[in-house]
Amino acid sequence: MSASTLSAPIIDFCVAVLDSEKAKKLTRAMPMTEVLRYVFGTGGSIAVGPLQDRVFNFYQRSATMVDALGEVCGKIGLRDDGAIQISLTGQGCAYVPSWHQVADRLDDLHARVSHVDIAVDDLTGETFDIQTFLDHYEAGDFTMNGRPPNATHTSDMGSGKGCSFYVGQRGHKQLNVYEKGKQLGDPESRHTRCELRLYAKRIEVTTDVLRNPGKWFGAAYPMLEAFVIGEVERLGLRDQIVDTSVGAAERFLRTQTGTTLGVFANCFDSPDEFLDWLRTTVLRTDRPGRWKAIQGDLHAHVRASLDRSLKEAMSNENHDPLQSRR
Repeated sequence: MSASTLSAPIIDFCVAVLDSEKAKKLTRAMPMTEVLRYVFGTGGSIAVGPLQDRVFNFYQRSATMVDALGEVCGKIGLRDDGAIQISLTGQGCAYVPSWHQVADRLDDLHARVSHVDIAVDDLTGETFDIQTFLDHYEAGDFTMNGRPPNATHTSDMGSGKGCSFYVGQRGHKQLNVYEKGKQLGDPESRHTRCELRLYAKRIEVTTDVLRNPGKWFGAAYPMLEAFVIGEVERLGLRDQIVDTSVGAAERFLRTQTGTTLGVFANCFDSPDEFLDWLRTTVLRTDRPGRWKAIQGDLHAHVRASLDRSLKEAMSNENHDPLQSRR
């Protein structure tokens, strides 16, 4: 089994509950943004909006968290007795610099983790795909305590939008395997995500899950341990996701607008005139939805992906056996 196709286990969703007397006393006079920074170390990456009288998970007041791009990163709930729940989405988790420090801070506050998602990605589908887990289920490899958990297989019926496979029950322990590359818009992608969801309502989830997500991932079901060998960290995973979405955007432009733009280009005397027309009448400066979740310098990430795409296209053209005979 090759580790090179797998990402290292990452925390992709986390809910922390600060309901001890120590936590309440410390955070009583803190703005919610400061509470978030104190616990998760996100600095200025995420801001918390104003508290509103809107119930969130039985907490009487709540606020929404957003990053610098305006993307929602989760919610914070405040209970009348001073208890706080911080629900950080995958978008928000990407801003956490050290999960070990988060675990230490929660331990110091006598706080707890009530829900956590751990994800492992196969970037190429060489090590696992949905069929891998369907086969494991059919073989009884998910059976624990003498009975198999409930499972659901959702097919995209050949649309290329991506299939998914669920094992277990939401609110308890659930495995979600889905075709992430296709979800991002590339119907040819084999990029598959295996996501383990753990809920403290029915099982004990300690802060150790934040320090050792691979150990918890591998212990959830017997066959998962074989996939805790990844080397690609979150930044490498981001590059893979950018490449997939850039490829999907290129295909859209080629199939939906390529011929039309080709005609327009031939109406101008020079490439510069065509480019000026594009900038004036077609191009927009806001960020497209497919890239709103990409952090850092978007243009640098996309440019690097476009460079890789161009080199690959030129390499394929240079190795075209038909061209070599011309």
